[in-house]
Amino acid sequence: MPSSLMTDFEGFEFFAQLMNRTIEKRKYVLDFQDVTWIEANLCAILGAIITKNKGLGASFELENLGSSYLKATLRNNGFLKLIKGEKENNRKHSGIPFREFDMKDEDEVEKYIYDYVLLSQKVPKMSEGAKRKIFRSIFEIYQNSVMHSGAKSVFVCGQFYEKKKRMALTMVEIGHTFQYNVCNHSPEYSSYTGIEAIEWAVQSGNTTKPSTETGGLGLDLIRSFLQVNKGKLQIRSADGHWEEKKGVKLALPCKNHFGGSVVNIEFNLFDKNQYYTKDEIDIKSIL
Repeated sequence: MPSSLMTDFEGFEFFAQLMNRTIEKRKYVLDFQDVTWIEANLCAILGAIITKNKGLGASFELENLGSSYLKATLRNNGFLKLIKGEKENNRKHSGIPFREFDMKDEDEVEKYIYDYVLLSQKVPKMSEGAKRKIFRSIFEIYQNSVMHSGAKSVFVCGQFYEKKKRMALTMVEIGHTFQYNVCNHSPEYSSYTGIEAIEWAVQSGNTTKPSTETGGLGLDLIRSFLQVNKGKLQIRSADGHWEEKKGVKLALPCKNHFGGSVVNIEFNLFDKNQYYTKDEIDIKSIL
């Protein structure tokens, strides 16, 4: 494992390479000896890869987790409990638990998003209506991941980074990519690259759902919020990396194909704005 794993282009490339190199029915040892820093929300990707490739016959061992920082990080969010059966740390910490959800877990997903994100005193202040809007947006990303990916489950993990004043929530599915879904949605998109497929998916109103179903609000709404919040949205899928930070977009082709998708939502916790929906604002109160 590399000495530093960040939620960035290089970090996503490493995990894509790891997934592709561990698909055979062999025993793999993940050696953490050189790791000095790992962003805890990335456990969602690592956990998804281990679980998926175990299902294909691979086996995994994690070695050299002796560092107190590293072991505490992976224990606090429950990663070691799910992967190695170790006891989870129930003391107060800044981690948002590592969880695996499927379509039957909708109530649990709702509770997870509210309990660990929207009800936190650390996130920007939101009215009840705004919280519901943001919840629906995050929930639809989860829902779309399960419905369109062909995957059995979605892996989620997050972290509050106190010093940097940010909150990252990472959602991962291993299945159909953005490119696969968009290219098969209509013949006019059949030649889209991974980047072009992601760019299409984040545009307002675009959805690969049938015309009889509503959709296309998940990425669009959270993207609008993060633009005001000066946060960050990142997507890694197939051969495409796309991100938008403080309204500035970055799109890069990738050497390693990722067979699924990663969506990372990052709130800026320096944000002192208060968020309301339009129908909640009483015009008389602001005159």
